Amino acid sequence: MIKYIFDPDVVDECALKGIGLPKPEMFDVIARALEEQYPGNIYHDQPWIYSIAGGAMIQMKLYFASLYEYIMIWGTPIGSEGHSGRHHVAFWDTVIDGETWYYAEGQFEKRIYKPGARIYVGRRQAVGMNFTDGVWAVEYARGPIYRSIPFGIADEVLSARDFVAVKQTLAIYATLIGRHWGAKHNRNYPFWVPFKKLAAIPMSRIGWRVTQRLMPPPPRELSRKSRPSPETAVIDGRGA
Repeated sequence: MIKYIFDPDVVDECALKGIGLPKPEMFDVIARALEEQYPGNIYHDQPWIYSIAGGAMIQMKLYFASLYEYIMIWGTPIGSEGHSGRHHVAFWDTVIDGETWYYAEGQFEKRIYKPGARIYVGRRQAVGMNFTDGVWAVEYARGPIYRSIPFGIADEVLSARDFVAVKQTLAIYATLIGRHWGAKHNRNYPFWVPFKKLAAIPMSRIGWRVTQRLMPPPPRELSRKSRPSPETAVIDGRGA
């Protein structure tokens, strides 16, 4: 029998502690609150990466992942929309900034979620999503997470063709699973514990190294002050 680590209600309480704070301080406060509740299970060192799935583009930061649970903070500052997917996994989301709209089959009015609101999408359910001008949320998922991986990377492979995001997603997932398997308190399925401990070493080490190598350079902002105006360029050219 699977022993789940996290309680959706406790995760929600931790998420509420960050509301109203500026980003990224908001995210750090929530992560520390989760660490206090679940010591040894929250990892702060994974990078923010793109997630493109169901037509929606967001960025996410995973703090825990196993074969049957994950916790992340996700969002977008500019908005997006798409299909949630229909999974064998249940999702609990707490909105911490911005606003999002959802609707399910048979619903003819949008459901509006603002900071402090909770969203639940159950197993084999699906919703349409619109993130308006931007939204940030804490998400806890429970169920066979590995069965949702094809949905999570399909758009990145077939549409955006962002293979770096695919590799980052798989590397981070492998890293966090390896850390979970290697943890002393992980005693699920006792027969498999020795094999999981052995596999945890290369998964956590190789996955982390792959993630670091795939990190793109920071974005460059161009300033008009850094280059001469057309008038100046002409004068300089004549003077030469």
